[in-house]
Amino acid sequence: METIASQDRFQQIIQVAQGFYARKDRAHDLDHALRVREWGKKLAKAEGADSTVIELAAILHDIGRSGAVEKTHAESSAGLAVNILQKNGYSEDVVTQVKEAIISHSREAGHEPKTLEAKILYDADKLDFVGAIGIGRLFTLAGVEGWTLSGENSCEDFYQKKIRTYRDHLFTQTAKGYFDPLFLYMEGFWQELHAEGLRLSDSGQANFSE
Repeated sequence: METIASQDRFQQIIQVAQGFYARKDRAHDLDHALRVREWGKKLAKAEGADSTVIELAAILHDIGRSGAVEKTHAESSAGLAVNILQKNGYSEDVVTQVKEAIISHSREAGHEPKTLEAKILYDADKLDFVGAIGIGRLFTLAGVEGWTLSGENSCEDFYQKKIRTYRDHLFTQTAKGYFDPLFLYMEGFWQELHAEGLRLSDSGQANFSE
C-alpha cells in the first residue's frame, strides 16, 4: 500500500482543508479533523490498516459541511476530496479508497463502511464525540444550533439519541476499548448535572431537568 511519501504534500492537503473548515461551525473544524486523524492513526496501527488512506480521509471528511450541493455532507466532502487529492498527485487507488471512507463516515444516506479503512474513519469520527472533548464539542454545536441544555432539541436530547448509540455501531474492538471510559465520563457528567439541578430545586432554585 502507498505510504505518505512527502510530508510537504500532506501539509498542503491540510492547508487546503483549512480553507474549507474556516467556513464551518467550530464543532466540525480543522481541530476536529486533526483529532480524528490522530484517532485514526491509533486504530490503523492496532488493526493493521492503511494509515495513508485514513489520515487523508480524516483531514478531508467534513470539508463539504456547508454549501453542500450533493445529497449529504459526506457525499459533498467525498467529491471535493477527490479533486483535491488528484490535483496533489495521489494515486487513483488512494483517491478511490479515501472517497469510499469519507462517503460512508456518516449514515445520513445509508452508506455503510465496507473497507477496513472506511470502518476506522467511522470509528475515529465517533471517538471525537465522547469524553471531555465530546462534551466541549456538544456545547459548541449547541451554540451553532441554538439548543437549550435539556428538553426537546437540546444538548441532552442529542446526547441521548445520538452519542449514547455510537458504541452499538462501532466496527473495531480497538475503538470500543477507547470508547468505553470516555463514554463513562460523559455519563458521569450528565448524572452530576442532574444531581446539581435537584439540589438547586430543593433550595427553591432552578431544576436543570425542567
